[in-house]
Amino acid sequence: MPKPLDPKCQLCAKLPTTQAKVLHGTAGDGCWNPKVCHNRRSFYRRRTQNENNGTEIDAIAVEPPATYFAVLYLYKEAGDKPLHALGAELWLGQKPVCRLEPIHCFGLTAGKIRAYTDQVLQAFAFQYGVSLYQYKDMFEITSSYCPVRPCPLNPEL
Repeated sequence: MPKPLDPKCQLCAKLPTTQAKVLHGTAGDGCWNPKVCHNRRSFYRRRTQNENNGTEIDAIAVEPPATYFAVLYLYKEAGDKPLHALGAELWLGQKPVCRLEPIHCFGLTAGKIRAYTDQVLQAFAFQYGVSLYQYKDMFEITSSYCPVRPCPLNPEL
């Protein structure tokens, strides 16, 4: 197994020789060895050049499968705080195709919120003729980013 690269030598190789000798010679940390360091610095410089120039990786584009999925956006403060607002989106592959504009959740119980989010899933499924049983992901966003206007957190001036 090859010896791992020395980060100190990698940084030293980037310096001019005179500066490297001052930093690592007798006036510095004392690690400069004229029998080894010139070759080692050259090795590290060439290695960096080869990594940057000659090892381009080919890239291909493969279209991901286009499947429908729904995501739910919950606007609330972190922790066990009440839900401020919610919104949802339906995606097809890598693009959103339908959005439920966010609504405030003031006065809604947990049961009513759950029933509402289920209705949203059913509406997405009916509109696009797909089967949706649950949200693929839920994103919690701090309520200060609530996009609903007017909003008690962002009063209109």
